[in-house]
Amino acid sequence: MRTSAKLAAGAVSAGIGVTALIGGGTAMAAGPVPAPPAADAAAAGKAAAQPAVQQRLGSFFVHYDQHLQGKLTDQAVSPAAIAAKAPRVEGTARPVFSLNPAFVKGENAPVATYAYMAIGARSASGQQATLWLTKTGKSWDVMNVTSGTEETVYPAKADGGTVFTEPQIHAWYRLLNGRVTGLNDTAVTSVGKSGTTLAAYQRLVRTRYADKLPGSRYATSGKLGGYSPTTGVSRPAPDRGTAPVLMALGAGGAVAAAAGIAVARRRRVLG
Repeated sequence: MRTSAKLAAGAVSAGIGVTALIGGGTAMAAGPVPAPPAADAAAAGKAAAQPAVQQRLGSFFVHYDQHLQGKLTDQAVSPAAIAAKAPRVEGTARPVFSLNPAFVKGENAPVATYAYMAIGARSASGQQATLWLTKTGKSWDVMNVTSGTEETVYPAKADGGTVFTEPQIHAWYRLLNGRVTGLNDTAVTSVGKSGTTLAAYQRLVRTRYADKLPGSRYATSGKLGGYSPTTGVSRPAPDRGTAPVLMALGAGGAVAAAAGIAVARRRRVLG
């Protein structure tokens, strides 16, 4: 597969419809974040260990080497090259939660919704990657493979709360006891070192994305880029690249990690 932005190819291959988020009311945020059944993590981990997935991982790691060397990544990968990478899945699958469209609209809704399962992988040469898996019926499929481990590292920091991502600015947060705190630098810039209340965070993201909803001048301009959000804390967040109109994954109703397509330019899909 030709090198492309982080989720673009994976979302298409998973057959996930991407739908635009529509605007809405002003209700206070409330309610627990619904989690997938506990058995899903084990099932996703089992699917990730299948031989076909290991083959895909091996190809990914070979393509990643080519990408780092400035070479084309659409070449066929030999069985010997895949075998040399000896890819293996590491750890357990973890649910990834993403910013909830209903929450952003101002509704009385959980801050995040379940988006997909993530599990780490490593090659014999030490490269790390993350598999994103979604469930269709009773089967699990790999919707995406990315470099790095943040989709497994940050969810492991829940500590009794809920970890979720605001992919539009590549931020990771923890919600605990009604307070949203940042887990990476972008999130800390977004809500401050001590975090903010859930209600204040809802106002922040509604302000952040309201003018980028379908039908807005931003959405119809065709630009869909240049978004470095004002945090509401101190100063604008560092420029992470472009961010499209706030989107939602049709499969689960979660704000799409696809909205991070151009945001996480350092992490590529090379599957």
